[in-house]
Amino acid sequence: MVKPYAKVWVNCFQSVCSIRFFNGNDIEIITLTGFKSGCYIFTNDLVNKLQKAEFVEIKFVREDGYTTSAFERLSMHDFTERIITTYDEEITGFAVISITDLTFDSIPPLELSKNRHLTIGNPVAAIGFQYDSPNLTIKSGIISTFIYRDHKRYLQFDGSMIWGNSGSPLIDLSKGEVLGILGYHLDRKYKSYEKMLDISKNNIKMLEQALGKFDVSGVDPIQVLIAWERQIKQLSGEVYRASFNGMGMAIDSKIMRNLLKSSGIEIFGNH
Repeated sequence: MVKPYAKVWVNCFQSVCSIRFFNGNDIEIITLTGFKSGCYIFTNDLVNKLQKAEFVEIKFVREDGYTTSAFERLSMHDFTERIITTYDEEITGFAVISITDLTFDSIPPLELSKNRHLTIGNPVAAIGFQYDSPNLTIKSGIISTFIYRDHKRYLQFDGSMIWGNSGSPLIDLSKGEVLGILGYHLDRKYKSYEKMLDISKNNIKMLEQALGKFDVSGVDPIQVLIAWERQIKQLSGEVYRASFNGMGMAIDSKIMRNLLKSSGIEIFGNH
């Protein structure tokens, strides 16, 4: 008998992809996870906020979690043109990407659950990528509670989450259906990180305006302060990306279904 998590992996790994964003120098900016449902890829709505990205790579893998099964590299402009949901942090928290005419027809879709009988303690699995690894991973856990905000239900998953997991499908262990999309807390964490970056940028800008106005034994202390500020900025970014959350928060697939329906988006194969 195949163990439940092994069965989920076998049935679902093919449908989950990494979405990696690069700047003009081909340096990776950020990694998200996505999954195919219908003829779309679902992921976190951070894709609407990445202004510095120039290229996007979408990669599906084979059962070993590493070998490429399907791959596309797009310009950020072409990728953005495929995003068919409007960014709204208070309502959606996810983005839908059209993959029509890309080489993903052979990728099997996952089904969005209606969550009619979901209970606390329900065993679940999260399948996704991590920022520092090209491998697809699976995490086990349970639904630890339901969180209600603005009359909408969010699912709290007791598994640890790391950057890159944002956009991962939270999968029901018995049916293999998507219960929700992970990343709510990671999204909020990213916004706090953005604020910190803005503070550092403003500090550096202010210090640069004072360059050349001071001299201590032939050394401009402003240059030292700028170097320190840049090092702190870099180190804080590394700590942020490597930090874990003790739990994951998923947007209920019922919210996703309702918003898609109200927008006239039909997810074929999801009944």
